[in-house]
Amino acid sequence: MRRKMIRIQFHLEPELKRQLEKLASQRKVSKSELIRQSIRRFLLEEQISGEEPLLGIIGLGRSGMDDISESHDKYLAEEKLRGKEG
Repeated sequence: MRRKMIRIQFHLEPELKRQLEKLASQRKVSKSELIRQSIRRFLLEEQISGEEPLLGIIGLGRSGMDDISESHDKYLAEEKLRGKEG
């Protein structure tokens, strides 16, 4: 089933239009589809970052430690001491 689309018009600089056409051709999709994908990605990134950009880093890494949220100050201090020793 095809989704209902609403027509939106906007202006692009000539160079941006050329780049869009080239990328759409490389990916074998329409310019409209490429723009929709870009808007979806942008909105998702904005939604993830929300009002507090630092919250976007939560869960990005794995320390292997199970008490990092409670003992982060201790681990940071230990790392700082190691840096001074080395």
